[in-house]
Amino acid sequence: MNAQQQARAAVVSILIEDCKINGTVITDDAHLQDDLGLDSMTLLSLALEAENFIGCALDEDPENPPMTIRELVEMMALRMEEQRNVA
Repeated sequence: MNAQQQARAAVVSILIEDCKINGTVITDDAHLQDDLGLDSMTLLSLALEAENFIGCALDEDPENPPMTIRELVEMMALRMEEQRNVA
């Protein structure tokens, strides 16, 4: 499983288990707030769980945070690859 697949599996798991999102509405293009209905506290929880999974900060741009599942997965996969290259 590559970093992208691992990150996507983690995001889906976090959304279902921690954020209580119905798995049938989780698609790569789903907007975290508009489509999934995540509020600011749930978004924070999602980010913290994502960081726990990858073992480092997401370091997202506060002016341009990930808005869709795809964007979050890509950001996580990038950080995972960076972590692997450092080790």
